[in-house]
Amino acid sequence: MTKKGGGRHLKRMKAPGYWPIAKREFKWTVKPRPGPHPIDRGIPLLIIVRDMLKLATTAREAKRIIHQKEILVDGRPVYDHKFQIGLLDTIAIPKAEMYLRMTSDPTKFLRLIEIPEEEVELKVVKIKRKTAVKGGKIQLTGHDGRNFLTEPGADLAKVRVGDSLLIKVPSQEVVEALPLQEGAIALVISGRRAGRIGKIERIAEFVEMRDFEDPNLTYRALKESLIVVGREAPVIKVR
Repeated sequence: MTKKGGGRHLKRMKAPGYWPIAKREFKWTVKPRPGPHPIDRGIPLLIIVRDMLKLATTAREAKRIIHQKEILVDGRPVYDHKFQIGLLDTIAIPKAEMYLRMTSDPTKFLRLIEIPEEEVELKVVKIKRKTAVKGGKIQLTGHDGRNFLTEPGADLAKVRVGDSLLIKVPSQEVVEALPLQEGAIALVISGRRAGRIGKIERIAEFVEMRDFEDPNLTYRALKESLIVVGREAPVIKVR
């Protein structure tokens, strides 16, 4: 009989190009466990600890650190070295006084930035799906796989696909809805302008934007390439 399904291992040569690992130094690397982010939209925690934060020099050392359950991802302790960290996830390592957020980058696709300690409990989630579920409720699904249930007449039910929510983690308390509309501030998450923050000036087939930091710079992006991160200014640090 032939083997079915994906293997337990991943060759370095087949790993996403933005992972900060030497492709030819060793044959194998850690394969992410299925989770909230697809394999081509995140970085395993082991690689973050060893290759990005330089807290370890080997995979064994990185696993030992992770298994101590002192690394918090979106407010919850994570001890699985294969856990995938994706866009706008927060990482807290209180003992090392490290507070980080994964954000977009034009060359590396994803990168970590330092954030204030008080921001580690805040996260922006882009709504990818809106469906009616059993019991007459409405379910909103975010880009990181988390779900929000609400009643049809509630304010949360007015949120549309493409809008964002500012939430507290890990409680998922909704702080504010951030609609995709003209005048809003959005982060570009893919393409040549990835990592830039702009003010939305017009929404048509493409979204026309004016750069938040350089008002003389304008560009266009697809709706799918944007995450709204504020109404007049970013509500969290993303650069």
